[in-house]
Amino acid sequence: MKPVIVIIAGSFNDIKSKWILHHSQAISRAGGIPVIYTALGDPGDVVEIADGILLTEGPDIHPYFYGDDPSPSIKNVDYSRDKFEIELFRRARSRDIPVLGVGRGMQIMNVATNGTLYQDLQREIPKAIKHDWDPLTVDPGQRLHSIRLKTSSKLYDILKDRLDVASTNEVFIHVNSFHHQGIKRVGEGFRAVAFSIDGIAEAVESDEGFYIGVQWNPQFLPEMISLYEAFVKAAKESQKRRIEREQIEVEAEG
Repeated sequence: MKPVIVIIAGSFNDIKSKWILHHSQAISRAGGIPVIYTALGDPGDVVEIADGILLTEGPDIHPYFYGDDPSPSIKNVDYSRDKFEIELFRRARSRDIPVLGVGRGMQIMNVATNGTLYQDLQREIPKAIKHDWDPLTVDPGQRLHSIRLKTSSKLYDILKDRLDVASTNEVFIHVNSFHHQGIKRVGEGFRAVAFSIDGIAEAVESDEGFYIGVQWNPQFLPEMISLYEAFVKAAKESQKRRIEREQIEVEAEG
């Protein structure tokens, strides 16, 4: 059975939310069954059907969730979606369900594990490069800045066969970029494994399980299909473990 990947969608009022369809296509190419679920229901329902969960792009996370008050630079927020996705991630992690976070999704994973965010990179980081390119005028497939990726990471192991690089400590790749917030303090159980030239974390991962977040938008970069393939593979393995647990429970009841 192909693994079911639940893709969490928010409002379709902004262009980045519409990019969810490209995630769906990438999941299908990678061998998964994409199911789009809006952040309006019960997180408990999602973890009952999901073999993997994809947290996607969207508005700013309300700073309430990481102990701050909103600065003048905060943009649109969706409090109910924030609450839903934070709870969903925590439940998924407790049940060994793989999670891939993209853009806002990476930031949700960080906040859910007691990490914090910069509310606006340009305002808070004096030497920050341009991260917030306009998705209405810039092709999302354009590579807009470089990042350095640690070769001692799961993410590098996933991507290396499609990257034309050779290094022992870190490599440089180019990615797209459509965000104005970023990780300030990394969440518990995670480590940053990719950085832009100004030091902003561009990817995080956990030591255990498949919990990876990237700040860029991999659905538009051909070589990033490896990330979706690894995610679907991890979801398939999680599905197998779940079926085995259910069989043991049935046998125990019998």
